[in-house]
Amino acid sequence: MPLTAANAFVTWARGAARGLAVQRAADTHLARVQLRASAAQDGTPSAVVALGRDVVLLSGAALRTASAVARNPDGLRVGERVTVEGETGTVLHTDDGFAEIEARSVVVAVVDTGVDVHHPALVGRCLPGWNAVDGSSDVSDAAGHGTHVAGKVAGLAPRPGDGGVAPGVTLLPIKAVDAQGRFSDASIAAGIRHAVARGARVVNLSLRSDAPLPLTAGAIAAARRAGVLVVAASGNEGRNAVTYPAAYPGVLVVGSADAGRRSPFSNGGARLDLVAPGERIRSAEAGAYRERSGTSMASPQVAGAAALVMARNPHWTAEQVATWLQRTARDLGQPGRDVDFGAGVLDLFAAVHGAPGPAPAAAGAWTISW
Repeated sequence: MPLTAANAFVTWARGAARGLAVQRAADTHLARVQLRASAAQDGTPSAVVALGRDVVLLSGAALRTASAVARNPDGLRVGERVTVEGETGTVLHTDDGFAEIEARSVVVAVVDTGVDVHHPALVGRCLPGWNAVDGSSDVSDAAGHGTHVAGKVAGLAPRPGDGGVAPGVTLLPIKAVDAQGRFSDASIAAGIRHAVARGARVVNLSLRSDAPLPLTAGAIAAARRAGVLVVAASGNEGRNAVTYPAAYPGVLVVGSADAGRRSPFSNGGARLDLVAPGERIRSAEAGAYRERSGTSMASPQVAGAAALVMARNPHWTAEQVATWLQRTARDLGQPGRDVDFGAGVLDLFAAVHGAPGPAPAAAGAWTISW
C-alpha cells in the first residue's frame, strides 16, 4: 500500500512484544516534526525511524515490557540502525532510556525457587545469593520459576519481549521455595530479612499461600521500617481476595491484565494496588526463554519499575515510589480505583520518565494497603 503524509495509518503488530504500533508517513520535514511531537506525547517508549521514503513512529502499547529495551538489549539510540518489518532504517529520535538509566546501586531481591545465575540473560548481573532453607549459597533453580521472575525484573535478551523491565539493576537471588513450589513461613521470612540486611531496596515475592504467614508478616513490617519496598503477586485463583503475603499491610500488590481486561486467573479486591501483563510472558529459563502466565509474571515487572524510579529519584521513600507507580498507572475498568485493576495498569514510561516535581505524598491510594 503506497504511503503518503495524507494517508498516514496505524497497524498493530502481534508478536513476542505484542502491541507495537507502527505509524508511517511520507518522509518529509513536516512528517518528522509531527512524529517527534507524537513520540514526546505518546506515554510509552517510542522511536522515530527514517525508513526509505517513509518516516515511522514505533510506540510500545501499554507495557508487555513495551520499551525498546525489550526489542534491543542495549536500548534504542539516535543514529542506531534498526529493522522494521523487513526494512532497515535509522533512529531519528527516541524517548526510551531504560537501558541508559544507571541503576546498579539499586538491589532487587528475588525470593523464589532460586535463580540460574549462569543464564545468558542474567550472568554477571547477580550478587552472591543465599539459600534460606539450608543457609548455604546454593541458589540453583530446578523449577525455573525464580529464573523467569528474575528475567522479567532485569534480564537481557536478544529476542523482542524476552527481556526485563530494568536491565541496569542488580539482582539478589534468594532461594526459599523448593522445585515443587513448597515453602515455609520461616524460609520466606528469613529470605526477606536477609534481603534487607544485604541492602535490597525492593523485594519481589511471586508466591502465594491461603494460610496466614505470621513470621513473613513480621519480616515485611521490618522491611517497611527499613525503607524497603515489598512487591507481591496477588494470586491466581481468580477471586476478589488476594492471598498471603500480598494480603499484609505494607505490600505493593500486583495482579495481571491483558489487552485491557483482567486476566481470568488474577486475584483482585480491595487490596489490589495495580496490574501488569501476566499472560504468555516470555523470560529467561533453563538456558533458553520460555513462556509462563500468572501474577508471578506481573509482579516482577512492577518490582523492576520501582527500581528504575528509585534510581531516578534516590531520595524517595518506598511509600513515595509505590504511590508514584499507582499515580502514573493507566486507569482501566471503572473510573478510579477498582477491584479488577486497582489503580490501573503499570505505565512504565510515565513512571520512569514522568516529571513529578516534589516527591508524591504517601497517601490517597496507598491508604488501603499501607
